[in-house]
Amino acid sequence: AISKAKIAPVYLFQGSRGTGKTSAARIFAAALVCASSSSSILDVKGNVKRPCGICRECIDVAMGKCSEVKEVDAASNNGIERVKTLLEETIFAPSRYKVFIIDECHVLTSETWNALLKILEEPPVNVVFILVTTDPDQLPQTAVSRCQKFPFPKIKEADIVKRLEELSGMENLEVDADTLRLIASRSDGSLRDAETILDQLSLLGQQISSSTVYELV
Repeated sequence: AISKAKIAPVYLFQGSRGTGKTSAARIFAAALVCASSSSSILDVKGNVKRPCGICRECIDVAMGKCSEVKEVDAASNNGIERVKTLLEETIFAPSRYKVFIIDECHVLTSETWNALLKILEEPPVNVVFILVTTDPDQLPQTAVSRCQKFPFPKIKEADIVKRLEELSGMENLEVDADTLRLIASRSDGSLRDAETILDQLSLLGQQISSSTVYELV
C-alpha cells in the first residue's frame, strides 16, 4: 500500500492484548514518514524498503520523538483530552504524512467520536489515523465502517516459546522447554504477558522451573 501510495485515512488494528497491535502501528507510522532514499535498502521488488530503520525520522519514531507521529493512550488519565488536542491539529494539512495513533480507542467519549467522524467525512490530505483496540464491539459502527480493519489473532504458543527461548539465551537464564511451554500456555496468546512472566521469574534467580511458574501465577 505504501509503495503504491494507496493510503487510507483511518485504520483499525483490533485484537487481544499483547498481540502486537501498537507495535505494528508504530512500524506502519515509521514507514509512512520514512525519508530514506538509499538505493542500498531495497525490498524484493526493487522498491526502497520502508521503514528503513536508519533515517532520522525512523529513529525519532522508535524513540517516541517524531513530530509527525503522535501517539496517545485514550485510557490514560488525560487521554481523551489529548485526543481532542490531536484532532485540532488536523486543521492544518501537512505537506508530508502526519500520523495519529490512538490506543485503547474504545474508551473515547461520544463527543470525541463525533469530532473524529467529522474529520473523516472530509479527511485532510496526508493525515492518517491508526485506531488500536482490544474491544471493537464498543466502537460506533459509523466509525468502524470508515476504517480499513486489520485483526490481530492471539500469538501461537509455539511462537511464544521460540521468543522466550531467545530471551532466556540473551539473559543467560536456565529454563527447560517444558517450563517455557507452561509460561506460553499461561499467557493466553499474549506475547507481552509471557515476556512479563519470564521477566518476573528472572528476578527470583537464574534457574527457573515449572514449580516456580506455578508459585508466581
